[in-house]
Amino acid sequence: MRLASIPLLLLISACGQSDEASQAVNTSGNAATPLGVELQTFAGTGKDRLCIGGTAAAAAVITYAADGLNNCSASGRVEEQGGKLFFVPQEDSSCRVEIRREGETRLTLGAPTTGCAFYCAPGASFEGKTFSRMDKPEPVTDLAGDPLC
Repeated sequence: MRLASIPLLLLISACGQSDEASQAVNTSGNAATPLGVELQTFAGTGKDRLCIGGTAAAAAVITYAADGLNNCSASGRVEEQGGKLFFVPQEDSSCRVEIRREGETRLTLGAPTTGCAFYCAPGASFEGKTFSRMDKPEPVTDLAGDPLC
């Protein structure tokens, strides 16, 4: 009987850790709708897109320069630090972009760290891009049409 309860205890403790990770993503200031629970997509100006949620607080973003051709594109995750949310590309701690909530459905990207220049073509930037949550999520893809999230 004791041996049978060990897997159950491991399962329960794993679920608790998952909830804690989810709570870290959900603490986004004035947000009534939590980020990170399920995949949510956000549309910006033109072809700008952002997705957040699902497994391990996954996230991806693509933003375009005024010419509509050059872009910034990265896949990664959302992290919380000091009560703020940040987009961090996969396995690259040199790039961090703050994500600010504006009401329940709008997100704005803050100034990226200098390490983010790698993800942007000339004339393109993450900074100041604003996104609104889409009622019907659609794929977030890169310039070649490959899914980012």
